[in-house]
Amino acid sequence: MRALLIRRTAWAALFIGVHAGAWAADDWPQYRHDTARTGEQEEHSALSDPAKVPSLAVRWQYPPAPGGVGGVFLASPIVVRDRVFVGNTNGRFYALDAATGALLWQFPSALQPALLGTCFGGGFPQTFGHYGVMSSAGSRGNLVIFGAPDPDPATDGGMGSGRLWALDQATGTLVWKSDVVARVNGCTPGATFEQHERIGYSAPLVHGHRVYIGVHDAGDDPIQNGKLIAVDVDTGHIVPKFSFIATADRGGGIWNAPAADHDDVMFTTGNTADGVVSEPVPNRGLSMLRVDGDSGAIDWQFQPVPFALDDDPDWAAGVTLMDTTCGDLAASVMKDGWTYAIDVHNGACRWQFPATVPPGAVCHFSPAGAHIHGDTDYKRPGASWGSVLGIVTGGEALVPGGVSVGYGLLQGLNACTPLASHRVRWIADVPNNSHLGYGLGAPTVTRGIFYITTDAGHVVALADPARAPFVGVRCSEVLIPNAFCAALGYRLVPVPALLANVALPDGSDAAGLRNEAAIAGGRLFVATAGGHVYMLSP
Repeated sequence: MRALLIRRTAWAALFIGVHAGAWAADDWPQYRHDTARTGEQEEHSALSDPAKVPSLAVRWQYPPAPGGVGGVFLASPIVVRDRVFVGNTNGRFYALDAATGALLWQFPSALQPALLGTCFGGGFPQTFGHYGVMSSAGSRGNLVIFGAPDPDPATDGGMGSGRLWALDQATGTLVWKSDVVARVNGCTPGATFEQHERIGYSAPLVHGHRVYIGVHDAGDDPIQNGKLIAVDVDTGHIVPKFSFIATADRGGGIWNAPAADHDDVMFTTGNTADGVVSEPVPNRGLSMLRVDGDSGAIDWQFQPVPFALDDDPDWAAGVTLMDTTCGDLAASVMKDGWTYAIDVHNGACRWQFPATVPPGAVCHFSPAGAHIHGDTDYKRPGASWGSVLGIVTGGEALVPGGVSVGYGLLQGLNACTPLASHRVRWIADVPNNSHLGYGLGAPTVTRGIFYITTDAGHVVALADPARAPFVGVRCSEVLIPNAFCAALGYRLVPVPALLANVALPDGSDAAGLRNEAAIAGGRLFVATAGGHVYMLSP
């Protein structure tokens, strides 16, 4: 069934028709490439040719000198009309020439105050009001749009209240800044009488005539009420008739980039139990939701982990909308390591990986079960290639092996197999990462070639076995030796070919490189914790 692809292609054609020259077919105009957040570049290039990928190498870096721009690139680049756009925790947003890496402009200019607040907290400066630009941008027509604090003292004292900022792509001129969408009106740690909201990790969804942005909190200090805000893409004013609030109290933050399906919006939410004595009513936390894009009314909600088991497994990864042979699916991993595929249209759980324990339960955990849903680090969205989902997930060894068993692994899952025992398509132990919770970034894919970044500053390319011969096999339950795999009820699955493994010049300074590799115009773009942006190509 190609309904999702048809909808996406039709919307793109309409978009380009209305905003001529807005972006090309091989651009990367939003986080995860598109409004479906697929992480997929469909256009052919040398980056999708298994014979050419092994020559992948760095072709330019910005800035050319060591030391970077003085901040951390937690955001991933977007690429539109041969321009690379990316923001930094130093509170500046950069536009670079995609071919050469030359700086075209930065906002604000060096003579103006950076987009930073005055509050500190949560363990790191960038986790509270001072966080700068932490998420990727989106584009529409000649605009590039991103979220950041407003340092203007007239805005809550410049503490770090967040706005969306729309700039002219060619010049960097401010077109509008939105109404305040996330409020910081105090800096007292743990204060429930202050608002400590932020939009740090939620990349804007630019869809039609609106921009949607998620609101979460500052290092759970304390948790804030999750919100989805819609602003008018032409003016930056909040759309008053749209409203989504996760609870009647606190919690349910939206830490991820919302996705669009038709006129509806889909996203996942964080925990509600941190510092909250009794379950709020309603409780939209730890859920995947589909809401009406016009009003924010809930179409459906899927909540696998009940309030009684909430040990802070924020559903931070967001959704990847998949157009598969078995229908339209919304796939995502929760922070506890379980991965789900949900029917986009009705919210029914199509499968869970691994299956819920005890046997017989379907995608939901019993309130009387074990507290195994904690603050672990499966936070990266997957990449969709047809009916294959590439994702960092807990895997079949999650329950016997513990939550860390999937760290450092990229797994290919068969989204449409009728047999749960055949869910795993392949498993790659990605080289040059710490095998800790932040060891890997979010994968991206072009025609079956998966790219993933590591916290040791490497860019790795792997080939689905349909694109290049696999190089070995391993048990789908990764703790079991191959010799015992079948006897214990598991399968031997391919180990995909490693086509490239490029160490970036940042070296150890790139630790924390956990964003995505954007693929545009036959080039690959990454931004590092060392403060550099790189372009690689075969």
